[in-house]
This record gives sequence, C-alpha cells and structure tokens, in this order.
Amino acid sequence: MQSPGYAPYFRTGPLVDAEQYTGPDGEGATNGTGELESVSNGHKTFSGSGFGTLMMQFTAGPKETPPVASSRAYLRNGLPALYQDGDFGMRFVGALEELLDPIVAVLDALPAHFDPNLAPPDILGLLAAWLGVDLDETQDIKHQREMVRRAAELGRRRGTGKGMDLALKLHFPDLPLRVEDNGGVIWHSRPAKPPSASSSFVVYCDAPVDEDMQAAIARCIEQYKPVHSTYRLRVKAAKKKVES
Repeated sequence: MQSPGYAPYFRTGPLVDAEQYTGPDGEGATNGTGELESVSNGHKTFSGSGFGTLMMQFTAGPKETPPVASSRAYLRNGLPALYQDGDFGMRFVGALEELLDPIVAVLDALPAHFDPNLAPPDILGLLAAWLGVDLDETQDIKHQREMVRRAAELGRRRGTGKGMDLALKLHFPDLPLRVEDNGGVIWHSRPAKPPSASSSFVVYCDAPVDEDMQAAIARCIEQYKPVHSTYRLRVKAAKKKVES
C-alpha cells in the first residue's frame, strides 16, 4: 500500500528483530503479518516479511492533473455550425483531438524545448551545434547548459583576455585556472616594417592535474586564443611523498 509522496522501503531479507513503530501513546504497532493494528496521529504503520516499517500520511485530497490539449476542443470549435450539430462528426473529430494530444503538447511547449535552461539533452546538443559550441559529454548537464547559455558572450569575446578567462571557466569549472597577460602596444614609424615583437600570455593551473587534463586545457587554449599569439601552460606540481 502506498500514498502520494511516500515509497515503501524494501529489504533483501525477512525482517528479523526489527523494532516496530509506536506512537506517543504506545499504540500503533502491527501484528507482524502486514495487517494494520491501529492509527495514531494521522499515521498508519504497516510491517511484514520482506518490508521495513512504513509510515504513511494521507494528503488533504487528490492532486489535479493539468488539462490536456483536447480539452480546448480546438478542432471541434473550428467546425462550421452545421457539422457541430451532428453527434457522429463531433465524436469523430474529438477522437482526432485525443490522438493529436502529444503533438499539440509539444507545439505548445516548443519555446521551452529551445530554452537552454529547460531543453532536453538531445535538443541541447542541437542548440550547441547551431551555435558552434563543442560540448563535453563528460561534464554535468548543468555545465553544458551554462556553455550553451553563454555561447553568444563567448563568441563576442573570442580572442581577448576576458574571452580566454570565460572559455576556461566554462570548460573547466572545477579547476583553479587563471590567465596572466602583460599586454603591450606595438608601434613603428614605417607601416611597411614588420612587427619585431609577438604577443604571449601564461595560463596557470593552481592544482596538480594529470597529463590527459593538461592536454585538454591546451586544446581549449588553442581553440580560443588569438591566432598570432603564443602561450605557456604552467601546472602546479604534485607534492612528493616523504618517505619515513
């Protein structure tokens, strides 16, 4: 027996030497066969072989389910008045409305399907492909949603220091990564003269990571850094164990 909001607690073996639940007045235990002994404070206690103690509390009343699309009679109300007078035609069109309920429900909720906060995983991958974002399937779904949600900002800042910070934060939210860029300005009096200096920056990882993670960070940097710039990735070394 089960009530809304409560689930039975199953055991792998029979209940042996289990302490039965009793109410404040010392009543409310069952006879060990799964039958109800008494009711105390709005709770009913059931027990038996293979089940643990279960406390059930009934709600105030049944929960109303949301109306289906066919309850709006969107096809029947669109018929001419001549056809609405016939019982057979109305029942036939009503059956079509019930058949199309799932499709109409999807169309009603179509904006939510393309919302990064609510989209199903397969639609989320489709949105990422449209926006040119590479999702990491090993990440938690909430990080993937954050990546798609901030795709426009990431594209707008691509090739800048802020863009690199944002890309590393979205791809590796659990790693302490920081970017140090000294900046600089290159100028010369002759426009035809090639630049004598190149821009570079350093990415620091303040936690030790394995080689696979280092390679993943390097790929992310290569994807979002300016083409002409160079970089160095510095990872904190793991502490060596001191032999006693």
